[in-house]
Amino acid sequence: MATFVIDGKEYELKLTFEAVKRLNKAFEGGSYELIGKAIAGDFEAFPIIIHAALLHTGENFSQADVTQAVEELFAQEQITFDDIQRVSNEVVTESFFYKPTVQKLMNQDPEMKKAYEQLITAN
Repeated sequence: MATFVIDGKEYELKLTFEAVKRLNKAFEGGSYELIGKAIAGDFEAFPIIIHAALLHTGENFSQADVTQAVEELFAQEQITFDDIQRVSNEVVTESFFYKPTVQKLMNQDPEMKKAYEQLITAN
């Protein structure tokens, strides 16, 4: 279970219907772009993924709040690229909603599947 600390409190990151709608609107390429960015551990997509995955908490964190929290973690050297990639994949590519599509994409490209599995197991 992926978690994120904001305002000194740890929250579970979870995709809900509203979160998926938010993520699909955030990227021009919709779900496929999101999946690619999650696999890549995209630095700019990370706060957007976190924000969407916090919607279920009902805490009404703004995108700016989440971006600031990520910036603070970075400034304090408490977040690494590996962390971003691990959390993004746990929230997106390993979610019940996106995982079947990710598996189909991986099955179509054995090299991509091998690279993806190496990234996931390395974290």
